[in-house]
Amino acid sequence: MSKDRLPSSLRAGSEAKVSDGCHAFDRPLSVLLADDYEANRMMQQAQVEQLGYQVDAVANGEEVLRALHVRNYDVVLLDIRMPIMNGLECATRIRARTRETQPFIVAVTSGTSSQERAQIRKAGIDAYIAKPVELGELAGVLREAYEQKLGDPGELEDTTTVEPVELELGHLHDRLGSVADQLLRRVIPAYLRELPEREARMRKALGAQDAEAVAQLCHGLKGASRVVGATELAAICDQLEQNAYAGTLPDTIKADQLLDLARRTARELRNRLAVLETRGGAGPVSAQSRSCGNAAAAPSRDRY
Repeated sequence: MSKDRLPSSLRAGSEAKVSDGCHAFDRPLSVLLADDYEANRMMQQAQVEQLGYQVDAVANGEEVLRALHVRNYDVVLLDIRMPIMNGLECATRIRARTRETQPFIVAVTSGTSSQERAQIRKAGIDAYIAKPVELGELAGVLREAYEQKLGDPGELEDTTTVEPVELELGHLHDRLGSVADQLLRRVIPAYLRELPEREARMRKALGAQDAEAVAQLCHGLKGASRVVGATELAAICDQLEQNAYAGTLPDTIKADQLLDLARRTARELRNRLAVLETRGGAGPVSAQSRSCGNAAAAPSRDRY
């Protein structure tokens, strides 16, 4: 993206919608945010996590550079005015690195004067969002980051019909009543955030023919899936767990079927979460309710 313009999601007259966050789980990004005020860090971290992304938080530019030495983050959210090392200097140093991998840098600032915008461009920063951070703008700029780094998922979208997954949450509503929806709005994002790591560990265990590790991973996924009403996935995990403890590992086809079911379950949970956010916890949500678009169409490069 050219550094002499704003990202399309933040141009004048354009508004990023909060509903963009429903698709965050299809666009996996690692996020690092920096702000010297703990309250700001906590608020921004909660917003990023609400959109489904993994995020770490630090207090200044020096800590950002140290963190980037340890891990290659996809996106860095930088407060411009921080002590020790401010956002502009930090961005300049990041761009001066010789590594091929560079993060998408977003300035988070309370000032948007023409002079500051010029400084932001000069520092090599890709985009900026204003404080206080709006969830819709944050979702839009993270989508922009994904499209620049990994390509627009819309370009990869196909029309393959995806077999739906039924979620069974009646038991949860029976026990907890209206509180169930409040719990689900917290539990579903946590479940979805953990799925990519679970997949990676499962693939590693299968590749190593480690039956005990496969059994333990299936056990953990089974329990978590039951909590969010993913009974079909939980049942498959239970079967594979018992087989693995008996020394029998799934073949490639069965392993792929498990991971495919996990992805379809994740898609259904995203739809359910969107409905919960729309309703604000006003009673149980029917299985047919949707607000994130047609679940039958999925990007061919789908991730959790």
